[in-house]
Amino acid sequence: MNILLDTNIIIPLEDTSRILDSSFAELRRLATEQQHCLYVHPMQIADINRDKNQERKKIVLSRISQYSKIDNPPILSNEECEKLGLTQSSDNDNVDNNILFALYRGAVHVLVTNDEGIHKKASKIGIQDKVYRLEQILSLLKKYTNQPTTSSYTGVQERYMYQIDKKQPFFDSLRQAYDGFDGWYQRCAEQQRKCWCIEDRKGNIVAICIYKLENNEKLTDEGEIVKGKILKLCTLKVDKAARGKKLGERLLYIAFDFCVKNDIDWVYLHTFGKEQQTLVGLCEDYGFYFLGKYQKDDVYIKPMKLGAEPLDCLESLKRYYPYFQDNNTVQKFIVPIRPQYHEDLFPDTSAMKGTLLESEQCLISSQGNTIKKAYLCHSKTKLLKKGDVILFYRSHDRKSIQCMGVVEETLFSENIDEVFPMIAKRTVYNYSYLTEILKQKTLIILFRFIALDKEIPFSALASVGIKGYIQSIRKISNEQYIALRNEK
Repeated sequence: MNILLDTNIIIPLEDTSRILDSSFAELRRLATEQQHCLYVHPMQIADINRDKNQERKKIVLSRISQYSKIDNPPILSNEECEKLGLTQSSDNDNVDNNILFALYRGAVHVLVTNDEGIHKKASKIGIQDKVYRLEQILSLLKKYTNQPTTSSYTGVQERYMYQIDKKQPFFDSLRQAYDGFDGWYQRCAEQQRKCWCIEDRKGNIVAICIYKLENNEKLTDEGEIVKGKILKLCTLKVDKAARGKKLGERLLYIAFDFCVKNDIDWVYLHTFGKEQQTLVGLCEDYGFYFLGKYQKDDVYIKPMKLGAEPLDCLESLKRYYPYFQDNNTVQKFIVPIRPQYHEDLFPDTSAMKGTLLESEQCLISSQGNTIKKAYLCHSKTKLLKKGDVILFYRSHDRKSIQCMGVVEETLFSENIDEVFPMIAKRTVYNYSYLTEILKQKTLIILFRFIALDKEIPFSALASVGIKGYIQSIRKISNEQYIALRNEK
């Protein structure tokens, strides 16, 4: 791809007198790696010569020869300028117009500029789709790479395998179970393969998921080729001392989210022996099923695209999570939640996100790691039922929706012996705390967590007709729900 850089991109790239912004550095790196050609227009030399900063002008002019120049660019005549509806009242206008004209005539594929005036002119002559801001071209170039899209998750780190010492005691059981484990690990490290891992405060691994992307693979000894993009969870292990924190569920959630973001069709893993029955049970609860044998291992696979077969809401959710049914037959509700409970339940939107504490798994409660969660409140509504969609409105501070869920079950109760077993696997609420809550009749909502890719502010709620403060569980229409999901 031929990429023309505007002067306001070239100067920051080549001005060695100041620290280079990471976005400009990323542009150059990606363009070089992907063998795109970076161009300048000959008229930009005159533009740079008008720079009143003599030292910067000298530096940039000395370095501009590293870019390709458009050879014999088309020159915009006064007649063509008038026909295109462009104004040309200054030297800067002349340069900008001719840069756009080169793009208009096809001398390059795209133009990169942060100049709003050029963007407006591009819209006027109908080539706005070929003019990119810096952050937009970076997004485009990232799509050209074979590198998958990844996200950051509170309490979990993505690392190259070579960053991890495989001699840690954590890996001993894997070494004993698989002949040649060390050699396999070393080969993966040399291939610059990655993993998701969770560490204790001393930096020791307590849980890991090593993954690999595949395509159109034969996954069992006797089976046919499975068509499509496939994510293999090569190793999914939680240290015995760390069990009970729902770390395996956390890693599965990240794998599912990775599949969604990278348009992956299937996810699978191998299991062996009775000692992995806990893993098998966890996977089956999220739609994995036995596919067949590969040598001595059992192969379990899960579809990562919503199927068309008729299933009720919960069966569909289980099989295809994180996809779910939300058509007009499904009820939708807004559920208010206080900030402290929101922080506890949804760590990826917590105040720790993006801070130095983000990787500290010890600061996250087990219910923060779960996909299957429980929410308790003293609402008196009896409208909620299985399969309903709930949007959590964080009150008091953010006053917005960042997370949602699909209801698995609801219960009204004051009976601790009824409630405690029901939610024990989903929360860390202790017996005495629950006893205090259950002094009055309590609504228990069991749900599966669904992430949102954006924050929906209170203003968006008002704009779709949801009026007043969100102080209790409120049913909304399917049309309001669609409008909120599509809100930009």
